[in-house]
Amino acid sequence: MANNLVSQLEGLRLADRATEWEINCKSFKHTHPSQMSPQPRSFFTDVEELCGLTQVLDQDKFTLNCRDGLALLKDDVSCFVRDGSRSSVSNYIGHDMLENYDTFTPVSVDQLEDMRGMQQFIAQRNDKDKKSKLTVVCSRHNMIDLIMAPFSDQDIHLNAIHYDGYLYLFPDRQAGAGSMGINSEDPRTRKICYTGFELEHLVTKAKEPTESSAFYSIVCGKIDSDLECLFKAEMDALEPVSNTYTEIKCSTGLKTKSSHHRKKLLRMWIQTSLIPSTTLLIGLRDPYYNQLTTFERYTRAQLYRKFNNTNLKFLPQKYNYNANVSIEWFRHLFKAIQKLVEANLVPDTPEARSHTSFKLTVTKTLMLKLRKLDKMPPNTIF
Repeated sequence: MANNLVSQLEGLRLADRATEWEINCKSFKHTHPSQMSPQPRSFFTDVEELCGLTQVLDQDKFTLNCRDGLALLKDDVSCFVRDGSRSSVSNYIGHDMLENYDTFTPVSVDQLEDMRGMQQFIAQRNDKDKKSKLTVVCSRHNMIDLIMAPFSDQDIHLNAIHYDGYLYLFPDRQAGAGSMGINSEDPRTRKICYTGFELEHLVTKAKEPTESSAFYSIVCGKIDSDLECLFKAEMDALEPVSNTYTEIKCSTGLKTKSSHHRKKLLRMWIQTSLIPSTTLLIGLRDPYYNQLTTFERYTRAQLYRKFNNTNLKFLPQKYNYNANVSIEWFRHLFKAIQKLVEANLVPDTPEARSHTSFKLTVTKTLMLKLRKLDKMPPNTIF
């Protein structure tokens, strides 16, 4: 697959406007959206967790090789995730999913996008082969935004900083659509997003209850011998018996006839499939009273088959939300990013080893744009 991607990219037109370049990625080669394989492919040729990282929010510090910030599933929820025993979680049904909304303080955008922990890890990383490849460094949610581009209707704006073989990606807040999710200005959106945090609080127990913290898995995924992704993925909880991460989501339902819900399922599947191993716990809530109605549990393979099967109506728009198309797009896009960045660095000079800043945009029409910046963009670790 890697050789095919290289040959595809060599034939692409690279438009040059002195300090601005672009590649039209609309014609990326992909599986026909109607084709559903029994099992999904993998985003990476090889992927592994390298380190755990705890962020202590109150103290504004990161600790490598530390799992103190990782919550555990409560025993009864852990039982349900392992064997599907609904009697073990019956006491949660009817819970008000907005119970603690008025007293909840979300993590700030600055804290969410803080990459200092990754910088600490890279500083102590021993990678003898580093000079032979490009390493893209980012947060998992920024990767997901890029992967979802063909299935969405939004431009994606990132700042990119190249330094010593690493390409750091940060959200471009000045060009973005404003605060999203739990930090949205829309109170209805905030309440919908809050239910996920309420569910996490309901079904987990913190290792250090007195500390406000977050836990990240630092993961390295290899695309080919010349390109890899090093990213941090915030993890919701650990199922302690199997020692497996569990992603926790709250939703009003997952109706596969709905294009909106298929898009949600694809995003969930991408989130779980970028890391080596995880399961998914979904709490379903009543949309009118915001009460928890039931739980569903999925492995990655089960989630894939839920929205990628031939029994569902074919949706020609948005590539039928085909999971394997998302993988093919991901590999194509990241090779295209590598092509643009490396073509516009001066090789084997001090300038190539200094900080070089870019603005990176993927448009809703799948045009990849790169513009060289005269100065370091704001809201980065440099």
